[in-house]
Amino acid sequence: MGRNTPQPLTTEQAKARLRIAAQHASPATWLQHHPMKAILIALASGFVVSRLRLPANTSAMMTRIFAPLVVGSVTRKVQQERSRQRE
Repeated sequence: MGRNTPQPLTTEQAKARLRIAAQHASPATWLQHHPMKAILIALASGFVVSRLRLPANTSAMMTRIFAPLVVGSVTRKVQQERSRQRE
């Protein structure tokens, strides 16, 4: 009984298979194939989140955490653009 055993992949073949698998595993691939479903899911999620009633202290805590992050990020972007314009 002769069994046909598969040969191990070369390094290049393994890398190529891994790249293909990684491309298909990303959310971008799903979004390209199902754009209307993505829009509907985002819309439904927005309605659900907007209906959540968070306690006042939770809302204030989130503002204290995220506001400095957003302001810092915008400030860095502006400074980078200014330094590029000076060069």
